[in-house]
Amino acid sequence: MKYLNKKRNYKLSGNKVVDNFIKYTQKHNYLETGRMEFVSYDQFENIEFFAEGGFSKIYKATWVIRDDKKRNTKRKTVALKNINNSKNVTSKDLNELKMVSDYCSRLSKKYGISKHLNFYNVCIINYYGITQDPKTKDFMIIMDYYPFGNLRHYLTKHFNYSWYKKLIMLISILNGLKYIHDANIIHRDFHSGNILYNSTTSAIICDLGISKSSTATDNNDEIYGIIPYVAPEIFQGYKYTTASDIYSFGIIMWEFMTGRRPFWDQNHNIDLIINICDGLRPPAFTTNIPKGYVDLMKKCWHSDPNKRPTASSILKELEYIKLSELENPTEIMPLPDIIPLITTNSGAIYKSRPLSNMIKSAIYTRSQVLTSKSLESGKLFIQSI
Repeated sequence: MKYLNKKRNYKLSGNKVVDNFIKYTQKHNYLETGRMEFVSYDQFENIEFFAEGGFSKIYKATWVIRDDKKRNTKRKTVALKNINNSKNVTSKDLNELKMVSDYCSRLSKKYGISKHLNFYNVCIINYYGITQDPKTKDFMIIMDYYPFGNLRHYLTKHFNYSWYKKLIMLISILNGLKYIHDANIIHRDFHSGNILYNSTTSAIICDLGISKSSTATDNNDEIYGIIPYVAPEIFQGYKYTTASDIYSFGIIMWEFMTGRRPFWDQNHNIDLIINICDGLRPPAFTTNIPKGYVDLMKKCWHSDPNKRPTASSILKELEYIKLSELENPTEIMPLPDIIPLITTNSGAIYKSRPLSNMIKSAIYTRSQVLTSKSLESGKLFIQSI
């Protein structure tokens, strides 16, 4: 990354929405990492399908970067994230890139350039700009490629890591979330599939596509997410806050503890939404778990968002637990001994999807049940008089 205090040449796409966005990032960022540009599709080779998320497909590609002045060519492996049906792209389609650009701009102003440079690479995924598939006309986001995969895959493969190493990984994730919150941004779709790895312990947070400023109004917006990671207040019609992300982090702590996906044994439907609102959480236990870990996890997923700790206070507690773990290591319990794995449930959906209609139905159903219970209690009280 470089600190830029002078103008530079950059390419445009010819699309008004995309070009206005590129000009915005070039104007409002002091850092090269926050500045986007358009890259011609013919600069990419060996393009192959890599993965599919809730809203897009990811491709692995080789970016051929030619420097005519130096007369040399560099090759870099990158990921291309397809923006579905983006031929007629809107500014909303570019929200993920805008959040990253704003993140860079806000943190560089808040902390100063030098400190921001130290932390950007270990917090959120690095984005380079936009390209366009000449056949489909869909636009694609250019970003770093992470061969270690996401946290879900990582935990499946490396669950038997020591608790000390797991705590280092959690602290790395939380550092990223803290800096996102420090930039007044709420992730809103924080889960183990949106955490990538470029080394054995350094976490990279991605998919800021539905993120928003913590001061933005979000009335009439569709709610997206994976039900087990969504905070109960969102299911009850309240606004997203940084505490909503903290709830999701508490669920991620549970994944580190068990190696399982939350509520893998239940259908992710209206019933689960209602049960979460009524206090249901994944099963917690204390055997072979570092002291203080479970209590901290439960604080993170408290039903009252005002009683959840901030990212900064969680960091302090995790650092203390990590230090204790270094002195007195906790034995890792074999995976099947923790929670026996039942047959994979097709009703457990771990891709982000629109949830607003389900939430409305859950709110209505829950209110009907509560009203019925209240009336029944009233009848019983009258009968007892």
